Amino acid sequence: MKKTYLCPHCNAVLNPNEKIVFIVDDGDQRGLLLLSAKPGDYRLIADPNFPLVKGRVATFICPVCTKSLTSPVNDNFVEIKLDQGGNALSTVEFSRVFGEHATFILDGREMAAFGEDADDLDDINFFGSI
Repeated sequence: MKKTYLCPHCNAVLNPNEKIVFIVDDGDQRGLLLLSAKPGDYRLIADPNFPLVKGRVATFICPVCTKSLTSPVNDNFVEIKLDQGGNALSTVEFSRVFGEHATFILDGREMAAFGEDADDLDDINFFGSI
């Protein structure tokens, strides 16, 4: 079944095809960034003139409503929603630091981690107070 990624603000579909589409702002420039819809696949498509500097934090923005997708849980992450065809949506959190490969998918009870940097960030609590 196709994974559908959604903006948490306006519910717009962010992956109308094989890639997830974002506006990205690094503080100096703004451009489009296309990411793989497969968790753990960090290949991307960007304008060759847009500087993807390793370690630099970028703001990811919904291309429809233009609201920031910065996670309310952790400022170093992007938060979007994932519809896999069930009744409930999952939450996807991924690093907004270029070159840091960490993605977390939360379904309310469990968390799946992807990327070689995810283990380094295992102390982050996406579930709130316990």
